[in-house]
Amino acid sequence: MEDQGAAAAPGEAVESSVETPAPSPVSSAACSAPEEVSPPPATSPYDPLAKALQTLFLNVTTLVQGELQAANSEYELLERMNLRVASEHDNQADFAEGLRVFVERLKQKNDGFTEYLQQIDEIDQEVTELEALVSTLDNYTSNLESKIRVACAQPHGRHFM
Repeated sequence: MEDQGAAAAPGEAVESSVETPAPSPVSSAACSAPEEVSPPPATSPYDPLAKALQTLFLNVTTLVQGELQAANSEYELLERMNLRVASEHDNQADFAEGLRVFVERLKQKNDGFTEYLQQIDEIDQEVTELEALVSTLDNYTSNLESKIRVACAQPHGRHFM
C-alpha cells in the first residue's frame, strides 16, 4: 500500500483518517490555570502525528493562556496604579483647596491691617508735624531766653522805650 502523505502532489488534498480535536472553549477559569487536556484515543496509523499535533495544541493553548494571564496582570497593575494616582490627585486637590482658603484668610487679615496701617501713617505724619513745631518752639524759647539774659544783664536803670 502506498503512503498517502508522500504520494500527494503539491496542491492536492490528502485524505487522512486522523481527526483533529475541536478546540475547547476558553473560559475565565482557563485563563487563570492551565488545564490538562487528555488526547483522544489514537486509532489510526498516524498516532505519532496525532500525538505531536495534540502536544502542539496543548503547548499553544498554554502559551496563549500565559500571554493572557500576563496581560491581565498588567491591566490589574495599571488599574491599581491609576487608583493610587487618583487618590494622590484627590489629596493634592484637598491640599490646594486648603491653601486657597488660607490665602483668602490672609488677604482678609491684610485688609484689616491696611486700615491700621493707614492710621499709623496718619499718626506718623502728625508726630512729624509736632516734632517740627516742637523744634520751632525750642528755637523760639532759646532766642527768648537769650534776650532775657541780655536784658537781665544790663543795669536796671536803663529801660527800653
